Amino acid sequence: MSLTRYFFLFFVICLLMSCVCGVLAALLPLGVGGILTAVPYIVAMVWVLYIFLKRNQRAPTQAERKKITLGYTLIFWSYNIAFQILGVAIFAIKDPEVWQNFMLYLQQPNFMSLVVIMGLLLAIPLYLLTYWFYGAQAKRMSFKMFGHE
Repeated sequence: MSLTRYFFLFFVICLLMSCVCGVLAALLPLGVGGILTAVPYIVAMVWVLYIFLKRNQRAPTQAERKKITLGYTLIFWSYNIAFQILGVAIFAIKDPEVWQNFMLYLQQPNFMSLVVIMGLLLAIPLYLLTYWFYGAQAKRMSFKMFGHE
């Protein structure tokens, strides 16, 4: 069975949850909203696993687990980067200096290394969490739901 539908579901749920968490982050005090960064990913990951278990009545195989983990990570970071660039481009329509400043920041090695380090601090735990959750936890959930792995 193809994993494409699960990737699409993950993307849609993650995108909707990102919108909700973005509004909540805007309402929270400065700095507190950053806590909500991983929430859309985690909610979508758990929700899609539940759908996977209901449809297939089994936990993902090792090959599916690896594909799902890599796919979710790529989807999450791709749409985050794409919407980051889109957001800067929208703000740059009225003020071209915004785009120029963005491009200047991207040329700074210190800024780029900070961005990469901060990204890895979120990406690595989410990757490992997904890999674990779609393995051991999925087997436990499957056993509890259907009486077998």
